[in-house]
Amino acid sequence: FLILLSASFHLFANPIDEIPYKENNDTYNFFIEVPAGTNQKWEVNKSNGILEWEEKKGKKRIISFLPYPGNYGFIPQTLAGDSDALDIIDLDESQARNSIKKVKILGGLYLEDDKELDLKIIAIGEKSVFNQYDDLLQILLAKPMAIENIKNWFLNYKKPGKIVFFRYLNKQEAINYIENAHLQWESRN
Repeated sequence: FLILLSASFHLFANPIDEIPYKENNDTYNFFIEVPAGTNQKWEVNKSNGILEWEEKKGKKRIISFLPYPGNYGFIPQTLAGDSDALDIIDLDESQARNSIKKVKILGGLYLEDDKELDLKIIAIGEKSVFNQYDDLLQILLAKPMAIENIKNWFLNYKKPGKIVFFRYLNKQEAINYIENAHLQWESRN
């Protein structure tokens, strides 16, 4: 099966493995599974590369909370601790599901989900209203509620206490996690 990616008009058998994880030293690729402002949980099937509406107990999964506060998906060619590609959310307007976006990494959230590490990388696109900021810590000082909203969304969209926040990651820490996740992906292939 092949997928047509709307943003690039290229055919990929599996976006997890075939889209480069970054463009250059400062720009990473981000595959959007869930557009900002929506609550349907979509995910790329790791075995066949098809973007599918996730099912739980035989029902299409809808997040029973506020819609996603940013575009959500993964960085291709990475492997995180949960055996999935590394999660990423942006601070931009809604983009199309099943598209690729070039982003600048700002930092991230160091979370645990069911007592397992679950990092969430935070990024922005080139036309973001936050473009003047280069690091998550700068946004935390200038516009703290922008990042607090993202953090609080992740802490509350599942059952209370299921996700635990430990700390913010600065830009360099987040990039280090991405690069290590890429090395994990390379060693698996």
